[in-house]
Amino acid sequence: MRKKLMGPMVILLIIQFLVMVGFGIVIPILPFFVTKLGGGALSLGIFMSAYSIMQFFFAPVWGRLSDRIGRRPVILIGLSGYGLTFLMFGVVNNLYLLIGIRALSGMVSSATLPTAMAYLADITEGEERSKGMGLIGAAMGLGMIFGPALGGLLGHYSFSLPFFVAGGLALLLMPFTWAFLPESLKQPISALSGRKRPRLTLAVLQDPLFALFAFNFVLSFTMSMFESTFALLAAAKVGFGPRDMGITFAILGIFAVIVQGGLIGKLVKKFGDAKLVNTGAVLCAVGLLLIILSADYKNIIFLVASTVVFMVGNSLMVPTSSSLVTKQSTQGQGASLGLFQSFASLGRILGPVTGGALFGIGMGLPYVTGAALLVLIVLLFGSKIKVNAHPPLVQE
Repeated sequence: MRKKLMGPMVILLIIQFLVMVGFGIVIPILPFFVTKLGGGALSLGIFMSAYSIMQFFFAPVWGRLSDRIGRRPVILIGLSGYGLTFLMFGVVNNLYLLIGIRALSGMVSSATLPTAMAYLADITEGEERSKGMGLIGAAMGLGMIFGPALGGLLGHYSFSLPFFVAGGLALLLMPFTWAFLPESLKQPISALSGRKRPRLTLAVLQDPLFALFAFNFVLSFTMSMFESTFALLAAAKVGFGPRDMGITFAILGIFAVIVQGGLIGKLVKKFGDAKLVNTGAVLCAVGLLLIILSADYKNIIFLVASTVVFMVGNSLMVPTSSSLVTKQSTQGQGASLGLFQSFASLGRILGPVTGGALFGIGMGLPYVTGAALLVLIVLLFGSKIKVNAHPPLVQE
């Protein structure tokens, strides 16, 4: 990647790393924190959904705003809001306030991801853009490795301490972002396009990017079903405990970093984004079916290997589909990426609930259902994903 891009890229990567640290830091302590405040399983479910619900509605808003006023101010808003809400988590002692702050955190921190991707799209093109998206994915993968580990370690001393650390790190990053992240948007997108801007209505079904939106929804939906049921499946079938789950998710994070941070650029150059999106979906489906098979045979090594296949497929889909959205968008990359992330949020809202319900009927149902949806989305929309189907907006 060109030297002049390294400064902004480092800032973007750190931001996304911190956001995912904050997302993952609550995983090991949340059930105990909610119980301490008098909540139960329903409260825990509401808490988890609140973040994604607000992301679903507000990611497109922040994306459109970044097209109008620039990427830099929106990233700064998201980062400061993220830091402040996590500090608020550390001092709250009321369950309803906890859920309200979680919703506020989702509302404000949803400004970071679509805007960071739009920023990257402003300063890169072609294979370099796909590689950059892969690096962002790798940073997020690292965040999901360190987040739960940090939460478990610090939560041993205090439930509040992990929130103070995550919020403090975000606020400490603010002056560096202000100083070293220049504005990437040369001219407001609204001044360049007379077309109607993408919005979260039924009209999105006719959007040229809907195939990519659908892929992102199915990917997030199946990933959420996996995340919400795998611990239960592994505990019931092979006797996994918290330590085993921590090791497994660390392995998954490492493979995500390897694929998205090291391999994705070379793979895009050789095969192209569209082929990798479809290949990733098929690999995810195969991984889900292998998980069920290995769990039934109670083979721990095979089980962990199956989750790696699933994660590799996921790691192929995320950066390449994001890159394609920026390459095909004709109505503002920030707005399109915001809408793209809203479909992911919708998947994260519906996935855990659906996965839990299916798991109650049969342990293998979430995985068979997820595999079927992934194959179906490839059959329905795989051929509609084309590189540069629409010329990108020119900003000069």
